[in-house]
Amino acid sequence: MSTKGFIISKPPLVVFLLSFVSITTYSQSKNAFDKSAITEEARTQLTQMSSAEGELSVFSSKNGIKGEFVIDMTIEGKGEVLTVFMVSANSDDISRKNLLKDKLHALQFENIRIPKKERIKFRHTLIF
Repeated sequence: MSTKGFIISKPPLVVFLLSFVSITTYSQSKNAFDKSAITEEARTQLTQMSSAEGELSVFSSKNGIKGEFVIDMTIEGKGEVLTVFMVSANSDDISRKNLLKDKLHALQFENIRIPKKERIKFRHTLIF
């Protein structure tokens, strides 16, 4: 070892870089998000859409969809609907239930941001 220059050996440098990467990865994965607030926002938007002048109400009137529908919905990302499951309905018309399910699946929720690799599932009742 010379006194003129400071030489860093490779093993300590590798250990430092690995610890830095693991600390930043850990801190990014610990960011929590409020599932209940996002669920309430999605339910509020669904209620507005199914109100008298809402998008879902107009769609159901146009296609003759009437009744009470209990759905399980999963959303992800920027408010995209991932899955829609019809839990129960007081209507026996399968084609109309499928039509409503397809419309719900095509919805886009506003002002909802869910972290990558996260999903939120909730149950909601729609009445037309």
